[in-house]
Amino acid sequence: MHQARTERWCSVLAILLVVCCCYTVQTQSTTAIELILRRIGAVLLEDQLPPGDCRRDVNRTLEAIRNQEPWAVTMLDASVKFPDAIELGARHHLGSYDECLDVSDRAPIRAQYCLAQVALDGFRVQQSIGRHDNGSTDSVITVRWGICVPASCSELDTVRLLAGASGYEVNATVCQPHQAVTVSHPVSYDWLQIVSACVLAVFVLMVVFSTLYGGGASTRSECVADKRSASVTAVLRAFSVLENLRKLAQMSKDDHGLGCINGIKAMAMVFILGGHALVFMAGGPLLNPGFFREQSRLLQNAFLLNSPLLVDTFLLLSGFLFARLLLLELDKRKGRLNFGLLYVFRYIRLTPAYLAVIALYATWLPRLGDGPLWTERMELEQRRCRQSWWLNLLYVNNYFGTDSVCMFQSWYLATDTQLFLLAPALLYPMWRYGHRVALVLLGSVTSISIAVPFLVTYYRRLDPTFMVFTDEVSDLQANDYFVNVYGKTHLRATAYLFGLLVGYLVHWMQLKNVRIGRRKLAACWIVATVCGCCAMFSLTAFYTGLGTHNYLYNALYASLHRFGWSLSNGWLVLACVTGHGRTLKRFLSWPAFVPLSRLTYCAYLMNGLVELYLSASRRTPLYASIATLTAESISHMILTFLLALLLCLMFESPIHGLEKLLLSRFRPTHTTSTGIAREPETNSLSTNNTHSTSEEA
Repeated sequence: MHQARTERWCSVLAILLVVCCCYTVQTQSTTAIELILRRIGAVLLEDQLPPGDCRRDVNRTLEAIRNQEPWAVTMLDASVKFPDAIELGARHHLGSYDECLDVSDRAPIRAQYCLAQVALDGFRVQQSIGRHDNGSTDSVITVRWGICVPASCSELDTVRLLAGASGYEVNATVCQPHQAVTVSHPVSYDWLQIVSACVLAVFVLMVVFSTLYGGGASTRSECVADKRSASVTAVLRAFSVLENLRKLAQMSKDDHGLGCINGIKAMAMVFILGGHALVFMAGGPLLNPGFFREQSRLLQNAFLLNSPLLVDTFLLLSGFLFARLLLLELDKRKGRLNFGLLYVFRYIRLTPAYLAVIALYATWLPRLGDGPLWTERMELEQRRCRQSWWLNLLYVNNYFGTDSVCMFQSWYLATDTQLFLLAPALLYPMWRYGHRVALVLLGSVTSISIAVPFLVTYYRRLDPTFMVFTDEVSDLQANDYFVNVYGKTHLRATAYLFGLLVGYLVHWMQLKNVRIGRRKLAACWIVATVCGCCAMFSLTAFYTGLGTHNYLYNALYASLHRFGWSLSNGWLVLACVTGHGRTLKRFLSWPAFVPLSRLTYCAYLMNGLVELYLSASRRTPLYASIATLTAESISHMILTFLLALLLCLMFESPIHGLEKLLLSRFRPTHTTSTGIAREPETNSLSTNNTHSTSEEA
C-alpha cells in the first residue's frame, strides 16, 4: 500500500512539474497539456465514464484543450490541479468559480462548477485545528476540490472523472451550472417571492411618500387643531425617513439615570458582532485554520471566544429595564395594570421587523448572490426558514423545531420573550409584599437557575459553554451544543433574574435616596471586577491544559460563570444608574452611543444575513492573522449597522410610530408624560424606544 501511494505521488508530482512548465515556458505548454490529457483520457479509456452526453462533451473539451482553444483552456485553468496547504489545515480549494461559469458565454459547450469532497491520505497536519487532533499523526483528510466540467455531466459522472484523474477517493460533489437567462429559459419566481416583493414595494412607496409629505408639511401639521386630522397627519409622517432619523439621534430625558444603558448596549453589541464575525470566519474557507486553535489558548482572546456572556448582558438589561419601569407603574397605578396589553404591544413592537427578515430568508436569500459555497449554504437556510418560520413568530423556536431553526441568532428573542412572560409573576409579589419576600423569592429562583446548568452539564457530559473549534462551527445549526443547549431558557435565566433584582434594588434606592459609602463602594467595585474577569477569562483553561473532559469542572463553570458575569454587570448597572459610577457613567452616557443603542435590535436581526452572505460568497480561502481578522470584523460590524439603519427606517421606526398612536387610544385622556425615561425598552435589544411601559399598560 505504501508503495502504491509513493507511485501515485510520483505520478502527481511529475504532472505538477510539467504544469509549472506549461505556465512558465510557452514553448512547452503543448507538452504539459498533453500529459494532463493523457491522464484524464485514461479515465475514459477505462470506461469509468459511461457513453453519453457527458463523455462526448468531455472528449470534445479535451480535444479543444489539446488545440489550445481559449474556452477549453479556461475550463482547465479554472479547475484545481491539486490542493495545497493541506498540512496547514486548509480544507477549501475552490479554483476559480467565476472563470468557470463565464466560459459558457463563449463556448460551444456549457460549463458547470463542481465542488467535490475528496479524501486525501498521507498528510500530517502541522497544527491542531480541532479539539481531538494533535497535529502529529497521519490521517485521511477530506478537502473540497473545485473543478470545471461540461454541464452535461451529472454529479456521479463528476465523481468518476475526478476519482479516475486524481487517484483519490471522491465521496460526493455538488455542481452549479451556468444559469443563462434566455427567451426559452426565463427566470422564474415562486408566489412567496412575488408576495414578499410586493409587500416590500408597498413599504418603499410608503416611506417615499411619507418622506416627501413630511418634508413639506412639517410646519403646517403643528397648527392642525382637529384631533382626527392630527392623527391622520401623524400616520402619514410615521414612515418619514427625515423624522425617523431625527428620532434616532435625539437625546432622551434621563430623569432616572438610565442614560448610561445606551453605552452598555452599544458596546456589548459591538463585541457580539465581532464574536459572530470570528465564528463565521473560523468555520469558513481558511488557509491556516490552526491559527484559531493557537489563538484560543491565549488569555487575552477569551473575551472574543466568550461572547455568549455578552449576550447575557442583554438579558440582564432586559430584566432590569422591565423591572424598573414596571415597578414605577405599579406605584403610580396602585398595582392596577393590564398585563395582557403589555404582552400584546410588546409582540406588535418586535414582530414586524423580525417577520421582514424571516421573509427575506424564506424567499429571496438564494438569489442575493453567488459563489462556490453559495447554493448549498443559502438553499439550506431558506429551507430551514420555510419549515420553521411560524415557530419563530410564536417565540418558541429555542425548544421546538431546533433541527431546522430559522436564523441562528433567533434563539435570543424566544428566550427573552419567555422570561418576559414569566417576569410579572415575580415582580408583582415583590412590589406587593416588600423587601423580605422579594429577596427570598428572587434568591430562591436565582439559586435554581444556577443549579440547573450544573446538573444538566454534569449528567449530560456537556462542554462548559459553547466552544469554538474550526471543524465544529462551519454550520452553527448543525452543532449539537448550539442546537440543544445554548439557547434554552432554563439554562440562560440567571442573567435575566439578576436584572430583575437590580431593577428592584435601584427602584428602592431611588425611592429612599440611599447612598453607598466610599469603603463599601470600593469593595463592591473590586468584587464586581474580579467576578467579571474570572467569568470571562477563565474560559481559556478549557482550551489549554484543562480540556473539556473533566465534567465536574465543566459543570461548575457552566453554572458559576453566568452568575459571576451577572453579578459584575448587575453592579455596573446599579452603580451607574444610581449615580455611583461618576466618570464611567459619563462615558457610557456619551451621546454618540444613543443611535447605536437604538439600532441594536435591527443589528441583531441583520447580522446573521451579513455573516451568511460574506461567508457563502467567498471565492478564495482567507489567511487568518490578527490584522486580517481585525479588518474583516470591523467591516462586518459597519455593514451590519448600515443594514440595521435601513431596516430601522423601513420597518422598525414606522411601526413604533404607529404603535404609539395605537397606545394613545388605551390611555386615559388626562395622561400625558409619566416622567419615566423614554430611552430604554422592556426588551433591551429593541430600538427607537419611543414609548414607555406606562404607555403599554
